[in-house]
Formats: sequence, C-alpha cells, structure tokens
Amino acid sequence: MRAAGWRTESDPLHPKVVLHSPDYSHQLTLAPKPGRPQQTWWRIRGPHGPAYWSAEFSGATPVEIVAGLTDALVQPPPGPLRSPFDLLTSHGWRHHREADGSESAASPDEGVSMEWQVSPIAGTLGWAIEAVDGGFLWRASLDDNTPSHLVTSFARALANPDPVLRGRFEIPYGRPLKQEQEEPLGPKATAAHAARLAQARRHRPKAVLGTSPPGAPALPRTASPARSAR
Repeated sequence: MRAAGWRTESDPLHPKVVLHSPDYSHQLTLAPKPGRPQQTWWRIRGPHGPAYWSAEFSGATPVEIVAGLTDALVQPPPGPLRSPFDLLTSHGWRHHREADGSESAASPDEGVSMEWQVSPIAGTLGWAIEAVDGGFLWRASLDDNTPSHLVTSFARALANPDPVLRGRFEIPYGRPLKQEQEEPLGPKATAAHAARLAQARRHRPKAVLGTSPPGAPALPRTASPARSAR
C-alpha cells in the first residue's frame, strides 16, 4: 500500500496502523489484538457517501488473502470480470444457490466457504467467508457495496493453490497441511514481493503541488508590503 502512495497516519509507537490512500478516500486499519486472532484485526473502508463500502478480516486470515483485495484496490479495475462463483467453481469449489437469492461455494476439502448472503427482511447483506478445521480458523466479511473487481480478486486469492511461505516455527502443526521444501520458495517469494511492489508503484498517483488533504486548514495569506511611490 505504501508503495502505491498510501500514507501512514498512525503513531509509530502504537501497535495500531492506519493508512490513507493518496486522495484520502480509502482507509486501511490494522489493529492487532494479541491472543485474540478470532477477532477483527484488519478493516478497510471506501469513500463516504453512496459509494461507501467496508471489509473486515480476523487476525488469523492469511495475509496473502487480505492482499488479494488490497492489491486490487491500488490498481485500476481490469476489463471484463468473471463472477466470484465462476472463478471458484473453476478451481473445483462446489456451488449452491438458495431460493431466496443466497449463494455459497465450498472448497474441495470443505474447509473454506464463501457466501453471498440475502435476507428476506433486510435484503442483501454482503459476503461472508469462513475457514474451519474441526473448529473456527478465520473469517472475513465484505459488505454488499464492495466493488466487484475487489470481490473477484479476493476470490482469486482465496482459491489460489500455490504454496505460501511460512517460518519454521509458524507452521500450525496438527492441521492437515502439505509441506514442501522451503529453499526453492525463498527466492520465489522475494521475486513475487518485488513484482508486487513494482506493480503498485506503476499506479502510484503523481504528486500535485499545492494540494492538502480534505479538512486541512488553509495557510494564512499575507499581504505583500506596498512599494513606495516614486
């Protein structure tokens, strides 16, 4: 996000991190809660007004999945989009549609689900995503106004079968995970990270002189001293 020009507005001595987009229309907040990874740590909000939207992720949500949404947020929307459910079913997810308009998809191992929620009383409620493994692992929610390209990018990251890099002592033993050798993943992960930063910098807005964030007080204007008449 910072590579794309987002600014840090939080206290560097405080664990809470707040980032604002260059035009201050979007905000990302990371508020860790040690010992409570099941609670919301990540919050993203869109511009105020009719286009407002928000997304939340619990602390244990894999960062690669959070990045699926944030990477798309700092880039222009792509061309024609696939629906999230079409993308998920192409990766072997099982799709189900209810009579009330609700839809859901479950991963091949039934460990992750993504649901478009519709209430007969309240109408559309948005997206609910949850991962379980004999118990709750993590959850995310995207409201019903979340831009379509962000939802699709999130779903793409959710279904991505590529292995992720984790430290030796960060592996949650006891879960049915497939492990591969870590040596080949190091350079691959470094190259992928560098490519993400380069992509973000390509879409970084150019600085405009003489602008200030919304709500910033205007600097006082001083009158030039009058020239003496000759």
